[in-house]
Amino acid sequence: MIVQKVLNNNMILTADEAGREQIVMGKGLRFFCQVGKELPAEHIQKVYILQEEDAASRYMQLLRDVPPETAEGIQEAMQMAYERFPGRLNDQLFVTMFDHLVYAIERSQKDIILPNRLLWEVRRFYPQEYAAAQEIRAFLNQRLQIQLPEEEAGNIAFHLVNAQTENPDMGRTLQALRMLKDIYNIVQLSCGQKINENSLHYSRFLTHMQYFIERVLDQKMLGSEDLSVLEPVLEKCPQAASCAQKIADYVQKNLQVEVPHEEIIYLTIHMMRILN
Repeated sequence: MIVQKVLNNNMILTADEAGREQIVMGKGLRFFCQVGKELPAEHIQKVYILQEEDAASRYMQLLRDVPPETAEGIQEAMQMAYERFPGRLNDQLFVTMFDHLVYAIERSQKDIILPNRLLWEVRRFYPQEYAAAQEIRAFLNQRLQIQLPEEEAGNIAFHLVNAQTENPDMGRTLQALRMLKDIYNIVQLSCGQKINENSLHYSRFLTHMQYFIERVLDQKMLGSEDLSVLEPVLEKCPQAASCAQKIADYVQKNLQVEVPHEEIIYLTIHMMRILN
């Protein structure tokens, strides 16, 4: 990697062998490099490939506009996110969340709080991402001496959720979150009892629903599997089977997508565990 520009103490703009621009992170990296020279590999902690030209240009402009200490604080927070979810976050999060946090910090400094209507859903259905977002929020508040409100933890978590999808799309992630809320309500009403959200079965059901919704939106649902051995199990818990069918009916009504029998069987098994 050839150093093109020193961005700040921890960030360097480089170019690879193909001439693609990359942003390289490493603690105190500027003290180990020189513009036009090869960047020593032993000091590199993370490489971000800026695939979209517009996003790269936007990021570079933000770096020029924000104070260096703010930029470095955000970058350290971003590194926390990548370390919390190793190998799961799309590199474009580095640009999109940086952009969001710059303006979130500006709003905080002006005592402007924007309501987050999805805070409840994010906190309930993506607890790992929300916990990470709270850590990032606390870090930024201490590091930059600001007061980001809890609403921003919800926004940060939403970015983390979106960055874990195959093709990050805020509109699609929002749709998936709303579907999770609707399905949760269906399950709650079908159970006729309060769901134990601290149980392992609920955690597994929630994970299954997240992947189920992804398959629904991608129209790549399970099928052509021989699950005949499980059919007798379904007859033992008609309440669970009924709830699973209601979820399938919801998908059919709202997305005009038919849920295969195989998916309904797996939904029923998870429902049985929650009910028991």
